[in-house]
Amino acid sequence: MFIGRKKELNVLKSMYNKNGFQMAVVYGRWHIGKTALLNEFIKDKDALFFSAEETTEALNLQKFSNILGRKLGIADFPCASDWQELFFIIKEQLGQRHIIIAIDEYPLLASANSDMNSILQQTIDHNFADTNIFLILCGSSISFMEDQVLDEKSPLYNRCTGQLKILPLDYYDAAKFYPKASAEDKIKYYACFGGTPCYLSQINKNLVFDENVNNLFFQIDGQLLKEGNLLMEREFSEPSKHNVVLQAIASGANTFKEIMTFTNLDNDVLLAHLDALQDLNYIVRIMPCGSNPFRSRKARYLLYENFIAFWYRYVYPHITEIELGNGDIYADFALKNLSNFISNNFKEVTTQFLKRLNAKSALPFVAKSFGKWWGKGYDTTPQEIDVVVESISGEDVIIGECKWRKFHKLNSVIEWLRSRVETFNDLNCYQYLFTKDPIKMDANTNITNITINKYFSAELE
Repeated sequence: MFIGRKKELNVLKSMYNKNGFQMAVVYGRWHIGKTALLNEFIKDKDALFFSAEETTEALNLQKFSNILGRKLGIADFPCASDWQELFFIIKEQLGQRHIIIAIDEYPLLASANSDMNSILQQTIDHNFADTNIFLILCGSSISFMEDQVLDEKSPLYNRCTGQLKILPLDYYDAAKFYPKASAEDKIKYYACFGGTPCYLSQINKNLVFDENVNNLFFQIDGQLLKEGNLLMEREFSEPSKHNVVLQAIASGANTFKEIMTFTNLDNDVLLAHLDALQDLNYIVRIMPCGSNPFRSRKARYLLYENFIAFWYRYVYPHITEIELGNGDIYADFALKNLSNFISNNFKEVTTQFLKRLNAKSALPFVAKSFGKWWGKGYDTTPQEIDVVVESISGEDVIIGECKWRKFHKLNSVIEWLRSRVETFNDLNCYQYLFTKDPIKMDANTNITNITINKYFSAELE
């Protein structure tokens, strides 16, 4: 069953509905759901789908020729002599049709022939330009697709008429993989498995949350036990230093100085690794709302994908012991400490929830930005605001406190939230308290309490 990706499908459909040649570049990391997206898009359309393999150029050419032969209804279709001939045949035989030519894992094709970008450029300019062909190039190597396909130095530059970088599903769409789970378990699943469809599809709906986490992450035959290593090995020839950077951030080192202390890497080396991991969307660099993004001393680095955060915090440090069959004790440790881990993730889920509300015009105003704030308050004491939403008018702001764990001193939380209003005392400030369970509050508090059941309401679809 195909889940989510409505926006991505709409982008592809919009391109498909245009007259003339179109070329889309679709890319994103391994297992993020690109192939499933393409298959869903082309399922009811005239299409030629080819998935390149990590093999020789000759074998890929043979495979593509075979697929083209079947499309043309010609048995024993001969292998094209080269790519130029194959693309010419496509133009001659299929160029009068409104057809999709989708090439999956394009980097594998191009790595076997360094001239592939130039060959495609010439094909587009001289053969495809006057057709209704919709060419889609798809790839899992983000660096290749950005540097060698989309970059202005690429022969294919300006031939692309649309691009999609496929990111993890948000909490709402991810929950469709486990629809019968409680709202609490849905957030727990998202915190550990993230929004990667391949990982979500491995969740056994007949098992409870703890069993799924134990079986998939902490057993010798766990399908996700070695996934973090595999992701790094696909992108980096020497992933060890990138591993230690991710482990540092997963362990709570969020500033550049803290990460440098944890990793013991030189300044320039660490910067290069942080940049590379940001390009892959494994980490994100954030600044307090309203601050200058170029002032790096206030920057924090967070893990962007929940699966990466969970894997590097609870699996990677103990993988040797898990492989020896001692995974149960590490699963038990992770599950007992999960509330602390989810507390941070709950803030991001809440931000995603507010973005969905904004898309439905269900916030008090139209939002311009979503983020967090940290720094010193007017009394110079350190303060942090979990959620900050700024209005497009610049006159209003939402500030929110996220409480995943139970708390008993409600008045302290209310006073703490009110004190943070002073940071935005020149704006019209809306105060929210986001909690797992409902909180009884005095009607005069002017604080809106929203619980996690609201996060999964059908109106957000």
